[in-house]
This record gives sequence, C-alpha cells and structure tokens, in this order.
Amino acid sequence: MATDQTSRLIAEDVAEALPAIENEIPTYRAISTRAVFSVICGVLASFSFASLSFLIFAVLAVVLGGAAILAIKRHPDMLTGRGLANAGIAMGLIFGLVSATYSGVQSFVLTQAATRFGREYAAAVQSGSWGKMLWYTFPPETRKNKTPEEALREYEATKTKERMMVDQKTGPMQTLRKRLASSKDEAFHFVDIEAQGLDEGHGRDLGYYATALFEVEGPGNKDFPEKKQFALAIFKGRIQGRHYEWWVEDVRFPYQPRSYKAPAKPVDDGHGHAH
Repeated sequence: MATDQTSRLIAEDVAEALPAIENEIPTYRAISTRAVFSVICGVLASFSFASLSFLIFAVLAVVLGGAAILAIKRHPDMLTGRGLANAGIAMGLIFGLVSATYSGVQSFVLTQAATRFGREYAAAVQSGSWGKMLWYTFPPETRKNKTPEEALREYEATKTKERMMVDQKTGPMQTLRKRLASSKDEAFHFVDIEAQGLDEGHGRDLGYYATALFEVEGPGNKDFPEKKQFALAIFKGRIQGRHYEWWVEDVRFPYQPRSYKAPAKPVDDGHGHAH
C-alpha cells in the first residue's frame, strides 16, 4: 500500500509540473524575410557611389525594412528581425542620401565649369579667327605651349592627304565660320549645357564630357536662309588640381537641340582592351 501511494504521489507531481515546464519553453519566432532582404538591399545600395542605378536598392532597403517592422509589430509572437530591418533602413538612407547628394553636387560643379568654357569658346568663335577655333581643339597641355597663330600655321602647312582628313573633321566648324563671316550682324552665343558626365568612351581613363548648345542668329543669306540656327560643341575634359580643363572634341552644325546621343561605352575584352 505504501509503495502504491508513493507512486501515485510521484505521478501527480509530474503531471502538475509538465504545464510549468512547457510554459518555460520560448515560442519559436521566424526571422522576417523582408528584414533579411532589407539588409541585402542596404548593402547593395553602397554601390550607388559607383553608379546611380543602384539607388533603387536604397529605396528597396527602406521600403522592405519598414514593411518588416510593421509585420513584426502585428505578429510579435511569430516574427522577429527588428534589428535587421533597422539596419537595412539605416544603410538605405545613408548610402542613398549621401550618394545622391554627392552626385548632385558633382553634376552642378561640372555644369558650371563646362558653362564657363562654353562662353569662352563662344567668344573665340564670334571673333571669326580660324586660328582660335583650331586652337581650342587641342588639349590644354598643348594649348599652353602653342598660340592660335601657331595652330593656324600648322594647319596651313599640313600635307594634302592629312589636310583632307582635318578638313573632314572640322567641316562643320568651317561652315559655321562661313555663316558668321557673311554679315557683321551674325551673332554666336552660348545657350546651355545639354548633358554632362563621365566620359565612358575613354575606357579606363577617367575623363568627363559636356555637350554645349550654341545659337547662331542673324539676317541670314542665300546660303543660310534661316535666321536662327543651332550648333553643338562636344567638350572633353579632365580634372587638373581643383579645376576642370576642357577642349573641343567635335562640333555639329547645323544642329537640332536635344538630338545628340553619346556613343556607347566600349566593350572590354577582359584584357584591358576596348572594342
């Protein structure tokens, strides 16, 4: 009887203790998938400093992180990952805002520098000096050691075959000069910078480009019946110290505003050679 009574008491104690043990086991909560993807997008957003196309990941990091926090609040017993969501939101905001601000400031500075050069070039073209127009096609380091008069003498001394190649490239410039020389009332002035940015056409060499719009206005003549025409100058540049240095790569005349498309970026064959 004593043994049976003892066994019964032990069984009752175990039965009473089981609910208490079960209550001490924490409920399993899954990590929010959106919180995980928010962190991943936040990391990818760091690449927005290299390309603004990655800003989309900064936006996704914030959106997914916010959605994850809301889901965790609604289901605190089922979901966890608030820390991951906050990290994703923080990275999205920091990388997104900083890269966008940096890009905006750089774009403004680049546009201002190209604008100053555009006005300088407009004055040279308005002067009617063919030597000056040719001089601005040389890179800055060449212009430092060469005058417009020397540039003109070099052009005039060019052999016939090479002269034909030069004339082919400078043909629009000569046409523009011809119109301006047709009347003292013909005016040439800078209008705007249509586009600017990194010059991807130079492959691995870091350079910049800008496309400057100019207006040609005057009485016109038989060869140029339109009283108003436009010209486009394609500038190439690079940073020297704290300043941008530019030269004129090409000129389009006559030109329809906003019609220029920059050439595609050359494809690298994996050995440092672009095709």
